[in-house]
Amino acid sequence: MRGLKVALVLIGVLCLVSTVPATVLPWSSVVRYMEVFGVEAPPDHPVVVYCMRVYSLGFALIGIFFLVLASDPVRYRPMLVLAACGCWLVAVAALVNGWLTEMQPVWYLADVGASAVAGTLILAFWPRGVELGTAG
Repeated sequence: MRGLKVALVLIGVLCLVSTVPATVLPWSSVVRYMEVFGVEAPPDHPVVVYCMRVYSLGFALIGIFFLVLASDPVRYRPMLVLAACGCWLVAVAALVNGWLTEMQPVWYLADVGASAVAGTLILAFWPRGVELGTAG
């Protein structure tokens, strides 16, 4: 159970840390942050700024969701299957969209790998003797 809690906390914190800057920093800081990592700056268009901030806030909320799951995995175990499947779905979506948009593979493969590992860790640390998807 300890491994599951650690994995859930790690996933939650990484979601928060990676997305909060794009949600709250001035746009010029977000652009500089992206350039440091070698990502081409997005257009300074209101729709782009809006979508990026809302998308980032969504992932921050997902981070909070994982922290809530970590607080009591036994109580929330039906949600753990949803969380694992959600991680794998994000991995598939990142792979397909990264490839279709011809993004540099290092960026979308990092998301694919992190999401797939997160989903796998959740089930790898699943409490022994507990059926998947059963309520407490």
